[in-house]
Amino acid sequence: MNLTTRDVPSGVHGRLRVTGGAYADPPHPEWAFRNTTGLHDGVDLSGSYGTETAAGRLAIGARHSDGYREQDARDHWQLAAKGRWQASPRTRLDVSGAWAVDQYQVPLTWCSRSECDDRGQIYQPFKVDTSERGARTDSRKGYLSAQLRTVASERFAWQARGSWLRTHFADYRRTANEASVANRFGVEVRAEAHPDAARTVLVGGEGTFSDVVSDIFGTHSQSEFAAYGESEQRIGPGRLTAGARLDYLAVDAGSLTAVVSPRVGATVPLGGGTLRASVGRGFRAPTMAERFVHTVAAGFEVIPNPTLRPETGWSLELGHTTPVLGALRLDAALFWTEARDLIEPSLISADTIQLQNVRRARIAGLDATLLAAPIPDHLTAALAYQYLDTRPVLAFRPRHLVTVAADYVPGGRGGAWGVGADFRYASRPERIELEGFIDPRRVSVRVLDVRASWTIRQVEVRLLIANALNYIYNLVPETLAPVRTISVTAVWSY
Repeated sequence: MNLTTRDVPSGVHGRLRVTGGAYADPPHPEWAFRNTTGLHDGVDLSGSYGTETAAGRLAIGARHSDGYREQDARDHWQLAAKGRWQASPRTRLDVSGAWAVDQYQVPLTWCSRSECDDRGQIYQPFKVDTSERGARTDSRKGYLSAQLRTVASERFAWQARGSWLRTHFADYRRTANEASVANRFGVEVRAEAHPDAARTVLVGGEGTFSDVVSDIFGTHSQSEFAAYGESEQRIGPGRLTAGARLDYLAVDAGSLTAVVSPRVGATVPLGGGTLRASVGRGFRAPTMAERFVHTVAAGFEVIPNPTLRPETGWSLELGHTTPVLGALRLDAALFWTEARDLIEPSLISADTIQLQNVRRARIAGLDATLLAAPIPDHLTAALAYQYLDTRPVLAFRPRHLVTVAADYVPGGRGGAWGVGADFRYASRPERIELEGFIDPRRVSVRVLDVRASWTIRQVEVRLLIANALNYIYNLVPETLAPVRTISVTAVWSY
């Protein structure tokens, strides 16, 4: 969260943003769950002051939502600040911090027949099981961060960063109340060298320490240490990048895990465009929440698994960006990942789930984006497509994903008004977790978003109609995705 002179111009500046809107009603009267229209609103105020030597910015905000389904209301408050001190022409200190409070009801899963006032329906996607009526969460989180950067010369610079993240939440349910307090402390030191005009070298190390005290996760700690290095070399018109990262992970001061992750990438001008290729190894360490979770969800007991291993995988990407017919630009890439030790929930008895390293997987596919400007500076459009193939078939991943977007600004860039739209299609997921034990209903996604904006002097008004067709769908079993939502936002800059 760096603050630059551009972020905080000289003098006093600020912005007031006010938002209001409404949620659509259920498309069928049998699904109605309230007698009034659901509303949402919010207000954000920010102000800044800066000189060449020092600058600061403060922002506060609050939001409320009635939600688009039963037991879905939420309130949010936030406070954030950041500052910059240019101690000398070559040394700069950036500090930032934020605090947020979220208090929200928890809808959990929709109710099936006899679990609520079902009105004769097999399921009620807008209502919740009456056994979890009143479920809510209070979540509070904050962070502090500071970064010092010194440019010793044109060929060498270094920086040091320290951070602290704290989270505290409490879940209140009829079956049980659960709470958790967690901290994450981090430090990083990095050096940047330019031995010559064609080469850049980065080396550094970082460490983090996390702890948690929780009814759900127990009392545990986790330490992570890493060293990394990367070099970028220009070779004629192309660039070659090579690097590696070594990570150490220790849980409760024991069970040390070490993982080496090398990476090589290159870009080369080709056929009027740019060809890029990369290959590398990555990993994801299991979180303490995944290792030590012990709770009850959707009627299943979830038990801990302290022996979880990190997910690892090798990834390969080959892509090309090139102009097509002058006004068009195509960016396409093939990708391939061989993953091991994927962490997934597994049934170990009729009513017990445990997260386990259960399988290897191959994830391959194609990403392609076509950008067009039929009327330069006035009309722009984009068409994106992703094809995904997994072996074995992984849960919740659509095989086909298509996005179409268009924007029109009659007056050109910076014009007084403009309109736009996005359409997203995702094919029906072929597999979900725990199929046979939870409601398997799921459909493809067809969502249209429409937007418009109007600007006069220091005031901008924006209109967004999300899911304009009010298409009812779910990405997660027994959980309804957002219905049509209308939002109007007014922004005054001073």
